Amino acid sequence: MTLNIDSLSTVKGNAPRWRDSTASFGHVSRTLHWVTAALVTLQFTIVLAWKGLGENALTLMLAGIGPHGSLGILILLVTLVRIGWAWHNRQQRPPPLPGISGVLSRSVHCAFYALLIVLPAIALLRQYGRGGVLQFYGMQILPEAERDIAWMMAPAGLLHSPLSWLLLALIMGHVTMALTHRFWVKDKVVVRMMG
Repeated sequence: MTLNIDSLSTVKGNAPRWRDSTASFGHVSRTLHWVTAALVTLQFTIVLAWKGLGENALTLMLAGIGPHGSLGILILLVTLVRIGWAWHNRQQRPPPLPGISGVLSRSVHCAFYALLIVLPAIALLRQYGRGGVLQFYGMQILPEAERDIAWMMAPAGLLHSPLSWLLLALIMGHVTMALTHRFWVKDKVVVRMMG
């Protein structure tokens, strides 16, 4: 008896399960979505713990697991991969919801992508502008230097915090709408990302 791998990896005989289809998102899209969710949740958990508790054993342990700058770089990289993957699968993704729901959903998702790029990008620009060492989980990417470039530091100083809170608000709205679709509207929208 032979095993046909192609038949095991397809959804209703159409697209491989790792690729998106018009019925649902594939394994890669779902994995990238949940990895992003986990990274952003960890980032906000650490920030909120520091704001609420200050420096203590718990916050130092969390910061050791996920240094703010390293997490930001990782979120940026995963987001860029997500955008590339979405573009590659653009012809076979589940269709947007009709009407105003679809417009709002697309707008929020575009805002997510924009914020997940802009937030780490302006933070990296600030780090470079002030000459600070840039590390990614202990690996030095950019050495410390003597510089003080005000225009590079200004965008993050002005926007990083407010845009972060906007991102958190959008995430809370996104989760609320997902739960609404699942338990109140009872449609299949959430199933497309849950598998």
